[in-house]
Amino acid sequence: MLTVYGRQSSANVQKVHWICAEGNLEFKAVNVGGKYGGHTSSEFKQMNPNSTVPVLMDDDFIIYESNSIIKYISDKFNVLKSHNSVKIALNNQWIDWSSLVFGLQCATYTAHNMLLPIEQRNPTLAAETKEKIYLSFQILDNQLQSDHFILNNELSLADVPIGCWLHRCFILDLDFSNFKSLKDFYIRLKERRAFEKAVISAPLPPN
Repeated sequence: MLTVYGRQSSANVQKVHWICAEGNLEFKAVNVGGKYGGHTSSEFKQMNPNSTVPVLMDDDFIIYESNSIIKYISDKFNVLKSHNSVKIALNNQWIDWSSLVFGLQCATYTAHNMLLPIEQRNPTLAAETKEKIYLSFQILDNQLQSDHFILNNELSLADVPIGCWLHRCFILDLDFSNFKSLKDFYIRLKERRAFEKAVISAPLPPN
């Protein structure tokens, strides 16, 4: 039995729940972090010394970092797995971009619009980050001009982290109207049962 540790409102945790749902994999969800706490306990730090979520336990194997987790699940359980070296490389490229560029922007915008106490929010930083997100929207929109998903016309591993952060942008009322291909992509994701179950139905941060 797989066990996923982390609060379901975390976009990074949602990645893991989503790929499990795509593969119809049974797993136990353990709420950690946010209002649940527990991420700084000595027991949790034995699994992840960084005190961050998600963490995956597969029998006696433990792995942390969301992108590494979804790659592990993909490889072991043959979920959204590619055997083409070029597609694998492109998946990795977009997964890295989703965290180091797009996800970082979305996390910052979330913090200064939803997570931080009002007195700690920085409206100037939020506005600057919002413009960066729209630049990322344009990159995604360009990528989706001729395909239904990030890589061609089938869901791939690259779509998972991007889709989770894109839903966060929708929750935060960012405007998709100037990005038709991106908007259509999001609509296609919402039609997937696994996405609805793991991402759309998840609570809002910090719950």
